[in-house]
Amino acid sequence: MSNSKTGVSPIGQRLKSLRNEQGWTLAEVARQTGISVGTLSKLENGKTELNFSSVNKLAEGLGIAVTDLTNPQPRVTGRRSITTGGNGELFRTRDIDYEVLCSEVSGQNQGYMRAVIKAREIDPKMDWHRHAGEEFIYVLKGTLELHTEFYDPVVLKAGDSILFDSSMGHHYVSRGRTDAEVLISFSLKGYRNVADSIRDQGATLQRPGNRKGSR
Repeated sequence: MSNSKTGVSPIGQRLKSLRNEQGWTLAEVARQTGISVGTLSKLENGKTELNFSSVNKLAEGLGIAVTDLTNPQPRVTGRRSITTGGNGELFRTRDIDYEVLCSEVSGQNQGYMRAVIKAREIDPKMDWHRHAGEEFIYVLKGTLELHTEFYDPVVLKAGDSILFDSSMGHHYVSRGRTDAEVLISFSLKGYRNVADSIRDQGATLQRPGNRKGSR
């Protein structure tokens, strides 16, 4: 039955909510469930409803209970993850050393890293960094010069931050005598976890880490 105010059924509303939470596109849901993009779009916009068989197909494809679609309840997971200082997984690339933070909780939409920028200039032979979604950078120490495809380089000092479309090519450069140290949060869309996204940039694992406190 449709919601009398919006015209969208609870299942349509729940599907849209799940997609927003997980960063799924309609095409990705269609591949997971075998239900066409057109039908899913109509469902979310209150232009159609699913029969019982299709509701089961949708739930099974998304890996959730049917009742989570038909009668969703607020859920408190109580999950958490703690990375003690210096004990995250360490990865090294040609221009950056990464420490992966709080990565043990599954199903995250965001990745978190502390990064030390080693590069003092852009290597013309190195490809742009790029990945789907958005990236947030907060400068902890030193001075970062961020280069992007569509903008002039921007200089960020300790305490400065920036949010940008990370599908736009970007490079990181340290300015000054010391390496810039930054906190990075970025979308994991297209990746299972943070480590996969870094390995895709040619990174090598330096230390497995000894993280504690995950739930």
